[in-house]
Amino acid sequence: MYSHKITGSSRFTSTILRLDTAYVESICANYFGDNIVTRADKVLQTYYPKPEFSCPLCNAGDKKRGHRPACLIPTEVGYLFKCLKCMENSGAISLYNILLKINPDIARNYQWDRWMKKVAGSGFNVPEPPKTAKREYYLRLEEEQKEHNKIAYQKRI
Repeated sequence: MYSHKITGSSRFTSTILRLDTAYVESICANYFGDNIVTRADKVLQTYYPKPEFSCPLCNAGDKKRGHRPACLIPTEVGYLFKCLKCMENSGAISLYNILLKINPDIARNYQWDRWMKKVAGSGFNVPEPPKTAKREYYLRLEEEQKEHNKIAYQKRI
């Protein structure tokens, strides 16, 4: 018997879904407007919103008839996007991939937020930020620490 459960570690599920839920709510409010119906799905004894809406990729769906073929599904590994029209024969895609198609800037912010919470990279459905960007981030942290230490030293003397 085939199980429809997504395989993945449930160790980080609450952290991932807490972060994903904030992004899902913000993109639903900004991009899908009033053509959205929010239901709930249970993942590990907690209910998370499952928005259904018209597909932003293929524009399938009709608000007047109540036909909303696309949805963001909460799973143990984060939210997945599925459209019954344009993804009929393929699987669902991750929230990061749909954000890349809708707005790459939001996808980059999402990638950084996941990386900061240590739930990005290999084994997760979000890649790590580029090495050059991480290098700049660490250089900025180092400069801030130097300034903080300099101010603390001047106060002591």
